[in-house]
Amino acid sequence: MRIVMAICALLLAMPVFSQKISGIVTNEDREPVSYSSISLGKEKTSTITDINGKYSLEIPNDTNKNDDVIIEANGYENKKLTVSEIINNSDIKLSKKVTIIQEVNLTGQKTKREIIGAKKRPMFTFSKMFDKNVPTIEQGQIFSIYNWTKINSYNFHIIPSSRFKEITLKLNIYSVKNGLPYESLLNENIIFKTTTTGWQTIDLQKYKLIYTHLDKLAITLQLVESIPQDNIDFIFGISAKKTLSNDLLYHQQSQGKWETSMGSFISNIDVNYNKDKRE
Repeated sequence: MRIVMAICALLLAMPVFSQKISGIVTNEDREPVSYSSISLGKEKTSTITDINGKYSLEIPNDTNKNDDVIIEANGYENKKLTVSEIINNSDIKLSKKVTIIQEVNLTGQKTKREIIGAKKRPMFTFSKMFDKNVPTIEQGQIFSIYNWTKINSYNFHIIPSSRFKEITLKLNIYSVKNGLPYESLLNENIIFKTTTTGWQTIDLQKYKLIYTHLDKLAITLQLVESIPQDNIDFIFGISAKKTLSNDLLYHQQSQGKWETSMGSFISNIDVNYNKDKRE
């Protein structure tokens, strides 16, 4: 019996041959979970599901069958599977996250409105480019906010030299710890499509994004779908400017490390806030 168990353990520890796994991510109601992230290890490989919940994941040939595959989606509990499990059954089911919605009573309290961030595009800027072949990449920045903040919209500037017929972006919002994004603050996907360059506005009113007792937020964008122009190379970038603070964020995949650099997006958030400002 011990010999059989030892052989099984040895087989599980053996590396797998390089292969591509294809499947679908659904919820308990068998509905597809769009744009969820699927990551193998912290630095190895990752992918996202498409609008129909379908995905393909490349398994490198040096991967151990016991390595973890992490599946994450806004509004759902994270799921951890082994490579062996996902090879045997590539269809993944996620459980909805139970969230407690806290009612914030502002009766008798007035709020003010403010644009936090860049309101105009300066003369000297640089570009933060996105790769249509790597939809897991997130780029964005950190915003200082107030003790009670409601986000009405997120505004950003696409470089005029971008070339595309249509792009689909996923907006992500995180709490901040030690100057880096920490935990997702969203319970559902925020998806934005555009066919134009220049200033863009993502209307966030319907999401009721109210945050209390936080002094900073990290907001990032992902290029999750794209349609190129006919016979023209795809180009998509967001305008940024130089600053002395490390507010620019870059993330290769959901389980990877966040990187920061000096500068900020040409972007802003339109907010309502109460008088108790976090200095």
